Amino acid sequence: MSFDLKIVNNDLRINVDGSLQTVRNNDKLFQDIIKIVLTPLGSNKFFKWYGSTLTARVVGQGLDSTLMQIEIQRSVEDALFNLISLQKSQSFTQYVSPGETLASISEISVVRNESDPRQYEIYVSALTRKLTIVETTFTLGV
Repeated sequence: MSFDLKIVNNDLRINVDGSLQTVRNNDKLFQDIIKIVLTPLGSNKFFKWYGSTLTARVVGQGLDSTLMQIEIQRSVEDALFNLISLQKSQSFTQYVSPGETLASISEISVVRNESDPRQYEIYVSALTRKLTIVETTFTLGV
């Protein structure tokens, strides 16, 4: 079975006994979605194909709000399709549980924060192979 280390607020979680906490199933998929979307494509020198073009397409760009939302949505969608492909490849060599496998993308929504126009709220809803919905919302500052 596949697992990952549990990350909360950019930090590893540690159990009372000193061991590292792990995530599985839907919690792993939730974390995998955020990780692949927020990791700049090519930033991992061992896995240049991992990540998204989100920061390259929008951070520091002077795009108007509508175009910015379109670019963010496209970057997130591309990263999630990449995750689907990675999970398919992974399943050939190890067991990947249905709860951690992304079956389809239900919705990607990008909304500009009204109180801080430099911030965009990104909502992702996805269906797992276990037929459960995984939803996450996170903020991107541009």
